[in-house]
Amino acid sequence: MKEIEIHNWFPSAVGIADNKDNDKIKDSLIKHCISLSKKKEKGGKDWVANSTYNTLNTYNIVNDEKFNLLNKWVLEKINNYKNELSILNNLKMETGWFNIYKKNDYQEFHDHGEHSLSAVYFLKSDPKKDAKLIFKNPIPNSYNMPEYTFINFSKKAIYDPVPGRLIIFPSNLEHCVEQQKTNNIRISIAYNFNKY
Repeated sequence: MKEIEIHNWFPSAVGIADNKDNDKIKDSLIKHCISLSKKKEKGGKDWVANSTYNTLNTYNIVNDEKFNLLNKWVLEKINNYKNELSILNNLKMETGWFNIYKKNDYQEFHDHGEHSLSAVYFLKSDPKKDAKLIFKNPIPNSYNMPEYTFINFSKKAIYDPVPGRLIIFPSNLEHCVEQQKTNNIRISIAYNFNKY
């Protein structure tokens, strides 16, 4: 009999997948996003970071056939994540939108808590210079915890915006995008998934 039983209740699993076909799809999707940004109303009206252009609640890319190849690949990776973590629920891609960050744009800490899983895909970015995606540790004061090999208790997790990289995470995990310091245009695509 064991001396003690350990139950891992609160770690957050962040999935990372790289799209080997990103070079084949990125140019047309970048042009499409730029074109849509000139025609579609800006979303995120209640955001503190209200200068960042996005199509949240104004244009759902899930219904845009030009995003079909990417959406299909993202859904495949969501299912890989789900299977790896033994998540039993089926998940449906509910919403998708894109964000265009210009110099000085950012996104404050927020979550997508009304959904099950979320993901961010980096379409256009310089991984060494452009704004990073940052996740906040959901366990308050966990920096005082001892270090374990199976749970990372650092205050935050930081991801470089590598083009073609997908970051998958529980929707209630708080995250932000740091301020864009370069003159580059950084384009990311965000998704929400719900169980059904």
